[in-house]
Amino acid sequence: MELVKLVAKKRIFLFGTILFLTVSAVLAESKKDTIISIPKSDTVRIKKAQIFETPGATLMYQRPKPFGFILNVPSDIYRMGKAAVSKKNLPELAAILAGSALLVAVDQPVTDAVQQFGRYLSIDPARKSKTLIAFNIGDFKLNAMEVPDNLNSTFYYLGEGWASVLIAGGFYTYGLAANDYRALQTTSQIAESIFALGITTQFLKRITGRQSPFRAMEGPNPVPGGDWHPFPYPSKYQKSVSNFDAFPSGHLATAMATLTVLSSNYPDNKYIKPVGYSLMGILAISMINNGVHWVSDYPLALAIGYTCGKIVSSRGHQIIPRLSSEKGSNSAFLPVFQGNGSVGLSYRATF
Repeated sequence: MELVKLVAKKRIFLFGTILFLTVSAVLAESKKDTIISIPKSDTVRIKKAQIFETPGATLMYQRPKPFGFILNVPSDIYRMGKAAVSKKNLPELAAILAGSALLVAVDQPVTDAVQQFGRYLSIDPARKSKTLIAFNIGDFKLNAMEVPDNLNSTFYYLGEGWASVLIAGGFYTYGLAANDYRALQTTSQIAESIFALGITTQFLKRITGRQSPFRAMEGPNPVPGGDWHPFPYPSKYQKSVSNFDAFPSGHLATAMATLTVLSSNYPDNKYIKPVGYSLMGILAISMINNGVHWVSDYPLALAIGYTCGKIVSSRGHQIIPRLSSEKGSNSAFLPVFQGNGSVGLSYRATF
């Protein structure tokens, strides 16, 4: 399996991706601003925005405030909870819970089959990483940045916060260089979803207390499917996290939210969904192979990630109604910010 070993050693692709995004940002063309008016009490506020044409809609973005997304996190969590128990979503919630329950019954056979297939391909299931950046604070060592050290761990890291941070960093670099509000909003939304999902999934993990596969199958008395210990004591949870934190998968929820944010902001990009879903499938299999998650941990995680991504991305842009559905007749006059405090008028037409 020389190919597997070769791919496992090519961890430098992460840095190549950053370099590519940075070079693209330097070469990016600066976007033009448009003036919009926002009603406020008896007055209006004039702000800058940018308009992007996509096949299905015309999207308008404002520049996000630095770290302004943090103030949205409590509202995001509330809206996710409200969406879960709303009357119109109850059938979907029931289907997710029923599907999860059915998958619990086949968790162990699926895990055994995936791990056997991994051994057949000579894929090391161990979670291995190398520390690139570390800080020593007294007797405490903080590993600030780690990179995967084998193929399965490389796939596993796709769901780690670092992958989403790298993607957000690329969009942020491009957004600053090109003065692209859509890219900057995408960065802000990915960061917002990471915070919102971190709190939400931790809350659910500490309620359900499900044992991870590698812990369930170790020792002289393995427990097929793993044990459930609802509402574990916080101190007990912290001492043995892997005995309680399998359900739902925070990795898959984060990956799903990131993909949803990207596809919502760039609906005209035909590669985001097929590439993203393919990588998520690899991530899901790798987490079963290394014994971190059961397959039944995934349905709720996907639903949470998708819901969070939709809520977060809905804040960052407005959909401008098309003037006409007939091709070639969608046009309008709009004010344009020219710089140095001056404004002008532009004519926009979609063909």
